[in-house]
Amino acid sequence: MMLWGKAEKRQPTHAQRLFHGLVREWLWIGLLLLPITAYLSLSPGLALNNPLYDSLRRLAPLPVDPRILLVTIDDPSLKKLGQWPWPRSLHADLIDRLSAAQPAGILFDVIFSEAGDAANDKRLAEAVCNAGNVLLPLVREGSVSYSQPGAQMQPLLKCAKGVGHINVEADSDGVVRSLYLREGPPDATAPQLAWLAYEMSGELSEMPGEPRQAITQHWHREHAIRIPFIAPHTHFPSVSYASVLHGEVPPEQLRNRLILVGSTASGMGDRFVTPLSSMVGTTAGVEIQANVLNGLLQGRSIVDLPGWIAALMATSLVALLLGLLLFRPRYALWMTLGCMAVALLGSWALLRLGHWWSPAACLIGLLLSYLIWNWRRLSVILAYFGWELARLDNEPKVLPERRRAPASKGDVLQARIFALEQAVSRTRDTRRFMADGLECLPVATLITDPQGNILLANRIARDVFGNDLVTENLLEQLADLGYPPLHNGVRPALSALALVEFRDIHQRSLRMELAPLLPAEGDVALGWLLSLTDLSKEREAQQHRETMLRFLSHDLRAPHSAILALLDVHNGESPIFAQIEQQVRRALSLTESFVQLAKAEADGYQFQPTLFAMLVMDAFDQVALIAQLKGIHLVHDLDEADEGMVSADQSLLTRALFNVLENAIKYSPSGTTVRLRHSTAQGWLECHISDQGPGIAAEDLPELFSQYRRFDSAQGSEGLGLGLTMVKAVVERHGGRISCESVVGKGTTFSLQLPLLDD
Repeated sequence: MMLWGKAEKRQPTHAQRLFHGLVREWLWIGLLLLPITAYLSLSPGLALNNPLYDSLRRLAPLPVDPRILLVTIDDPSLKKLGQWPWPRSLHADLIDRLSAAQPAGILFDVIFSEAGDAANDKRLAEAVCNAGNVLLPLVREGSVSYSQPGAQMQPLLKCAKGVGHINVEADSDGVVRSLYLREGPPDATAPQLAWLAYEMSGELSEMPGEPRQAITQHWHREHAIRIPFIAPHTHFPSVSYASVLHGEVPPEQLRNRLILVGSTASGMGDRFVTPLSSMVGTTAGVEIQANVLNGLLQGRSIVDLPGWIAALMATSLVALLLGLLLFRPRYALWMTLGCMAVALLGSWALLRLGHWWSPAACLIGLLLSYLIWNWRRLSVILAYFGWELARLDNEPKVLPERRRAPASKGDVLQARIFALEQAVSRTRDTRRFMADGLECLPVATLITDPQGNILLANRIARDVFGNDLVTENLLEQLADLGYPPLHNGVRPALSALALVEFRDIHQRSLRMELAPLLPAEGDVALGWLLSLTDLSKEREAQQHRETMLRFLSHDLRAPHSAILALLDVHNGESPIFAQIEQQVRRALSLTESFVQLAKAEADGYQFQPTLFAMLVMDAFDQVALIAQLKGIHLVHDLDEADEGMVSADQSLLTRALFNVLENAIKYSPSGTTVRLRHSTAQGWLECHISDQGPGIAAEDLPELFSQYRRFDSAQGSEGLGLGLTMVKAVVERHGGRISCESVVGKGTTFSLQLPLLDD
């Protein structure tokens, strides 16, 4: 039966089984949710990726590099110079103007694909050759190659410092956010035009982005980056094409600048929808080139993280939340919001460092984790709620049921509502039952509101106070009863009432106890429970006990002392007198032991700050003669300068030390040493008293401090075994501890621990 009972106790409770089931289910959910998160993280077409990128990009805009200057073919230039296309001699004149100002480079984002006047083409080629730092764009023709310029344009391309593509990439929503820094046919890939301008600036760094990112049979794309757009409200410094051509722009404004020439006029040139379009409209191609160049110059080009790193980061955060939800379910919402904030802040921080990690998949995984967790947790709670209601309904009823819940007809929720209604009704009946039980309590009990107005009082309380107590104030009733702290007319708060024992106006000894009635949650008392216990009979018995102690300590010892005095007169007259003296002294010793034990167990302790060294010196003085007569050497490591202070009843604690030292002397052979050592550590004073006596057997140590226990090591010594019982009582009343270690044949050590007084 005992083994069966232990096995039954080890069985998990129903709540534990439900929780363990939830844990197993949650592990399966995690194994399913983490691959889904990784898959979504590797899906570039996820709808949330682009809006999140645009929003976070706006929070980390790039400043404008002062080396960039736009020369724009704008509407005022068209009005001054005529309709497009302009003669290529105008472009030649512009290049000459720019070249004379010694710019760092000229990016000419104008397509010269059509045949023009041969003389003007030659003039433009000469201007480009003379400048030596002009970059020209390539145009993709079809899906497999770049357009091939005519023979008349070949000199122009040969004189150019470099030729680069100006292709951009539109995402699934039609917004341009990225491009490739190198792309083209497999045997003729071309760098991006802005990259060539970056190389002309003198900056030296590797091309950002991973090589061989998008390869098809007829077209290779490498080093993909996202365009680091500047803030919508900022603009690149720009001057009009016509103003430069007419010499209206001072050369100092052009010197050492990276100049980008392109069209910004409405309805002209290539324009794209970008993340800035919602605020500033479509973006011209030359402005996109300027944004790309701006990012390259500042080392802030944005590169997508490798897919495996992105998936690892997303699944790690989701796995972290899955674990936190399991071990800290109380903070589920805050942990979910915290993980989402970490994902967004991490993505934003990486974006500022030039890397893009879309937190969309991670956010979806976190949200699904929170929703699924709450769904499954609520399901478990409802299951447990139904189980507890059914269990409550099946328990023996203390009170008869007033009505039964109707049987369920398939609606589980309705059945549980009826069961809850029945449980609440039973709770109300139980409350009334408890109120009736309060009436029958054997002590005076009152319940008050926070202000002390009495709400409920039982029969004994009405007898004690002598009137109808409901709606009365407790403090006023206590003052009328004779509660001492209220005699001065002060009305303290209930929480400040002293819990004391006092005599009322009828000379009854009453002990007051007060406890707050706290709500299920919170620490503000809803009311107070006060009880008054009549201790008149106990105090009368205690008085009789004290009278008996006085009898033992005085009246019973007086005849024995008289007998000893008579025996001293007839000392040596007869051997029988020696035996009588021995028995009388034994009776006196036993009486003294009883008196000391009774004092140790009584409540009359008078504590005061005391030097422990002083107590030891007093105890040593009292046992010095006993030790000298037996030839025992007493040693201690204390002196009167030791400052270890304890709160002690000096008489009783000195007597306790005396008893331990006396025992050590009593059971030690002549010529040995009894040693007292002390130390202080962590607020405690430790005192060790060691002897070199016969020791105490290990099986006797557990009963060493029990009353009337005598052991083999005590044979030949008188006493009832009350000395150590008294020592234990005194030490414990001082808030300390006592223990004993002994080895048979080697001696015994008693260890006393007492709390030190704070400095």
